[in-house]
Amino acid sequence: MDVVPVSVIIPAWRRVDILRKTLGVISRCDPPPAEILVHVDGGEQEVLRLLEAEFPAVKVLRSQQVLGPGGSRNRLIAAARHELVANFDDDSYPRHSDYFARVMDTATRFPEAAMISAASMESEWRRPEYLNLAVSSGCGCVFRKSWFAKTTGFVPLPIAYAMEEVDVSLQLHALGGKIVHDPFLRVLHDRMLPDVVDATTNAHILANTALLPYLRYPEWLWLAGACQMLRRVVFLLCHGWTSGLLEGLRMIPDHLARYKQHRKNVTSPALLRWLLLKQRATSLGAASPLPTSTFL
Repeated sequence: MDVVPVSVIIPAWRRVDILRKTLGVISRCDPPPAEILVHVDGGEQEVLRLLEAEFPAVKVLRSQQVLGPGGSRNRLIAAARHELVANFDDDSYPRHSDYFARVMDTATRFPEAAMISAASMESEWRRPEYLNLAVSSGCGCVFRKSWFAKTTGFVPLPIAYAMEEVDVSLQLHALGGKIVHDPFLRVLHDRMLPDVVDATTNAHILANTALLPYLRYPEWLWLAGACQMLRRVVFLLCHGWTSGLLEGLRMIPDHLARYKQHRKNVTSPALLRWLLLKQRATSLGAASPLPTSTFL
């Protein structure tokens, strides 16, 4: 079977059964990607045994310390052999077997795209047109390796919610890169959303909400970042998700100091354009599925 010149990357930690399912779906795609790379975080032995026993063709990277999903992706993208790098979580996978044919079609259609964003929710494919987005989908996207190399990469956070894809998307936008959303490039994020966010995750999301403007915004726009954090606090209070809120506020000073070396702010005009784009994505034209596409 002919392969397409796409590298697949997956950061993995602990979740053996769902990783098995994800790799199984990807391996059955037609056409298949040229290579699959998995980063095993924190020296997780059970995941390593799964890959060795059931997926020997997968290229395995590993680290003894926990790098987090962002640190893992930095290593995976650097090791990928191809310009187009299809990113998945260990619990996300294609909703159609011709996923990588669609990747190639969209990449050819938009050679200027720094990243292609997949659709993981019904609301993201209800509108059948390509869009210029401010922030890509986290559980399914395609990087152009040459564009990613221009950024400072992902900040290696152990819990990266509210930071990971937002940060890289902002960096790419500031560099002049375009993030193209394709409603017919679809992934399934195979997880049950909790009714409430646990205290640890809640605290890190709040701290990450403060970290992004600290690392990327010009100092005179830090007030905008403070307003974003305040909106997050109000959101949590309105939903009754107060567990971890005070801990998140307390951890902000140390959180900013710990990742201070990653600070590289974007220009004010680029940030303002990005904030406007976040409010309303712009159309890039009508989209239609490939003749071979059948969606789950």
